[in-house]
Amino acid sequence: MNERELVAWIQKRAPHFGQRVSVSIGDDCAVYRPGLNEDLVLTTDFCNEGRHFNLGDYTPADAGFKALARALSDLAAMAATPDFALVSLAAPADRVREFMTGVFRCAKKYKVTIAGGDLTKSDRIYCDITCAGLVPRGRAILRSGAQPGDNIYVTGPLGFWKTRPVPRLDLVELLRAKATAAIDLSDGLLMDLERLLFASQVSASLTQAPRAQRGATQRQAWQEGESYELLFTSPHKLPFRALGQVTRGQAGAIYYDRQRLTAAGWDPFR
Repeated sequence: MNERELVAWIQKRAPHFGQRVSVSIGDDCAVYRPGLNEDLVLTTDFCNEGRHFNLGDYTPADAGFKALARALSDLAAMAATPDFALVSLAAPADRVREFMTGVFRCAKKYKVTIAGGDLTKSDRIYCDITCAGLVPRGRAILRSGAQPGDNIYVTGPLGFWKTRPVPRLDLVELLRAKATAAIDLSDGLLMDLERLLFASQVSASLTQAPRAQRGATQRQAWQEGESYELLFTSPHKLPFRALGQVTRGQAGAIYYDRQRLTAAGWDPFR
């Protein structure tokens, strides 16, 4: 199958929802018409063989599902509703259709239009997805909004990578109404909490450990990434695991039972 035939196969099967994307696969660019009183939220995320997944642990379809779900998790952390995605894929010719089938499954599940992208041949799978979402103007939840006295919440148990991540888009409306800051947990609780605290120029006093997934150790719950739960702060009492509170102090400092913790986690450059 040549490139033109592969693109035609993708064009025929790519999910399309709504009317905002008026021109999609088949032209040099997609055309998007945003609504009034909305902000467009954009994210981009790599998902590369040998770094984010290994074939054997993942099927190409699982890897494709994960590639889009990773980007959707970023949108969830910003309290944005997903709208469309652009998929740039380099892959062996015999892996393209299976990988894209996984992307399409995720797109259909979360009603994301696949508006276009780029395609080339490679000896391994390399994917970069740009995903766009919508949020009422000025209502995006940032990392920089945490205030002293806010509770620090985690939306689920931690510890293991998820082959098929579940982006917490079910919490978008709650975040818009209740959260002051948020981040998705892709690199480990401690690492991502430190990032949020730095952005907000505050510290944290923790009194509870995160809940570990069945079979995971407590160390894994603190440090392992790719759970794609959300960490957020709020002054409200909410039905999630409250780890402690935001406090005044050195930006990024994390204390647990009065002991300062090192922000261990996933850092691709460390």
